[in-house]
Amino acid sequence: MGNQRKTIVALHGAGMTGAVFGGMAPHLLEHSFRALTFPGHDAKSGTGLLTDITGMAAWVKSRLENAPEDVVLVGHSMGALVALAASDAPSVQGIVLIGAAAKMPVNADLLKTAMDAPNDAIGLIVKWGINANHPQVGAVRTVLASIMHAANPEAVGAGLAACNDFSDGEKLARLVKIPALVISGDQDKMVKPVEAEALSKLIDGAEYSVLKECGHTPMVERPIDTAHLIGDFIAAKIP
Repeated sequence: MGNQRKTIVALHGAGMTGAVFGGMAPHLLEHSFRALTFPGHDAKSGTGLLTDITGMAAWVKSRLENAPEDVVLVGHSMGALVALAASDAPSVQGIVLIGAAAKMPVNADLLKTAMDAPNDAIGLIVKWGINANHPQVGAVRTVLASIMHAANPEAVGAGLAACNDFSDGEKLARLVKIPALVISGDQDKMVKPVEAEALSKLIDGAEYSVLKECGHTPMVERPIDTAHLIGDFIAAKIP
């Protein structure tokens, strides 16, 4: 039997930072949890902004070069595409893809707004991304908005463009040979559940889970339930 304690490496979505996983991390204490922030996304960092999924995956792989062979990549939206592209790293034993599809085209108006007026785009993402019927919708939207407004304003446009331009998702999904879990919110307006389920079917043996009354950001809207799905998946599939 392998090491039960795994290293979870979490990869955020466009215009966000690793802070977006803050509500989920305390519910995965049986594992080591590292939420990465892509270069250029942290407004306080002087590092260059990565603008394509392949480049982000190469950066992740470089961070995993000295990692123990027990990594589970957890990616949300853009980060899920990066997790797919980095899933062949030797240390990666499994992947969890949240709010993702093999192809993630971005609405042209949203993409233009993200480039020209990023704060307006953040407002739209927060509005569309969070389930409007969440019992604490105002508080949850405030949390997500605060994380995104604290990031480099150029990151949201660059990240959305990276998702829009990435065309290798289907090919990479078919190449995955490690355990995989795809998680979707049944009220996700940005990546429809049917698209997330289709992604899961491209990956041999992948599991698919839907969170009820949840939008595009399960780790913010339903952090405990999302953490339990991930923990149960690791316990069952990556012993």
